[in-house]
Amino acid sequence: MYQWFYNPNVPFHMWETTHLLTIACIVVIVLCLFFFRKKLKPYRRVIRLSIGWMLILSRLSLDIWYVTTDQWSIRSSLPLELCSIASLICGIMLLTKNRHLFEVFYFIAIGGAIQAILTPDLNFGFPQYRFLQFFFDHLLLFISPLVMIWLYDYTITRRSLFKSFIALNLIAGVVFIVNILFSANYMFLRAKPSSGSLLDFLGPYPYYILSLEFVALTIFFILYMPFMFSKKHE
Repeated sequence: MYQWFYNPNVPFHMWETTHLLTIACIVVIVLCLFFFRKKLKPYRRVIRLSIGWMLILSRLSLDIWYVTTDQWSIRSSLPLELCSIASLICGIMLLTKNRHLFEVFYFIAIGGAIQAILTPDLNFGFPQYRFLQFFFDHLLLFISPLVMIWLYDYTITRRSLFKSFIALNLIAGVVFIVNILFSANYMFLRAKPSSGSLLDFLGPYPYYILSLEFVALTIFFILYMPFMFSKKHE
């Protein structure tokens, strides 16, 4: 099998050069989307639909990779990680322009993508498929709500924040039940990831789950602040 497709002998190392360069590329792409947002508006339908389909196809390609590399397992391969759920929902949101999905997943998508990009739970290094798919998927996830804000003038309210927080807890509740049924650890609700992550600063299990509630609410509030200040300015 091609080395770029599956090679466990080339592991991912957090904060190595390729990781830092990848983060830098993502930052540049997001900044370009922001600064050229007015010039991109005539092409917003093509951009929206393209990103929407790529999010869905990216997840489908990951399932194919799991199967062809004998990595698929009901305990780890279902699309039940928070970013996997957000990627699929954001893909649907972009294809349908659904404002309710946008309101909820603005917070979940951006907050989850930032954490995943900075501290990936990833075993395969560059230039393997899994490395490329992981960061490409999270880049699309990060910019999907921004496309609706910058190109379609969608906005967020304080009510959106609480709707998103409630939705996050409902998702976690369903995933926790699945974890119990299949002895899985989706969304890290039963144990911390083996690689380092922000969870290492939130205490032992199960207390870090309670800490995550406050962290999530804080991140959501930070993500709401640009809209809060813009409303005050208006």
